[in-house]
Amino acid sequence: MSRFQTILGAGSALWDVLAHVSDATLASLGEPKGGMTLMDAPAQLALFQKLDGQMTGIEEASGGSACNTVVGLARLGSNAAFLGRRGKDARGEHLETVLKSQGLVTHLAVDDTDNGCVLSLVTPDAQRTMFTSLAAASNFCPADVEALDLDGVGLLYLEGYLLFNTPVFDALMARAEAAKIPVALDCGAFSVVEACRGRLQELLSQGRIEILLANEDEAFALTGARDEAALEWIASHAPIAVVKLGARGALLAEGARRAVVSAAPVHQVVDTTAAGDIWAAGFLHALDKGMDLSHAGQFAARAAAEVIQVMGMAIPEERWSQLKAQA
Repeated sequence: MSRFQTILGAGSALWDVLAHVSDATLASLGEPKGGMTLMDAPAQLALFQKLDGQMTGIEEASGGSACNTVVGLARLGSNAAFLGRRGKDARGEHLETVLKSQGLVTHLAVDDTDNGCVLSLVTPDAQRTMFTSLAAASNFCPADVEALDLDGVGLLYLEGYLLFNTPVFDALMARAEAAKIPVALDCGAFSVVEACRGRLQELLSQGRIEILLANEDEAFALTGARDEAALEWIASHAPIAVVKLGARGALLAEGARRAVVSAAPVHQVVDTTAAGDIWAAGFLHALDKGMDLSHAGQFAARAAAEVIQVMGMAIPEERWSQLKAQA
């Protein structure tokens, strides 16, 4: 039985290029470790050229925060779909083919420009720092939202980065409200919350967010508090609240219920890219299948543990199957 019928994710349809670099190489770029820097396509190309010979273990995969999450949902067995805008280039065509091959229903408008790309640099501590050219994804527009049939959608999942695209974000929220579809929002990055704190707090105070997911830095940027105090602030504004604490696990709230879940054990942390996205996939899938708050958090931790032991989203097929069997 499915609680949400179909979970629709919306956000940037991106292609990820992942590579290992040294701490010194990352420091030379002058951007904070663990953050996300937006740049145009020429600037990103110049960065690729600058780092030529300094990147190792380069891999490529589908990307974008909400896109990663709904791919995870589809791989786990939930009915999932994704709304966004891709490029008309070979990379954009390949991205859509890859997404469909993983069981995802795609609603991708095709833009005249190239597909968006993320360069994700992974340092020896397994932290990822992103340099993003949105390209076609920057042209995601309200008309793309209005063209979509929401029949059967029981949950709208939004990435925090969409807050920077106010017309699309507002169109999505308006359609969800009109159709009485609950909204789940992942904050995305502490830089997003810092830039959009007022808007986020307004949405929460209006009761327009059903599920809010934040990591500890995002929760602090939103609330000015840490750990349990941050959770309580969020829980006073959203029916389901999550504060992810990395290796310390996660704090969860639903109504009067509270749960503390530990991080799942891992053999070796290789890359934290998509860790939060797949945590969200595990959590929403568990709720979709009727698990209670605590068990949903534990399942989310197991899913996140799988993705941080590989580069990008390259979880082996047998591990997806084992996760799916546990839900």
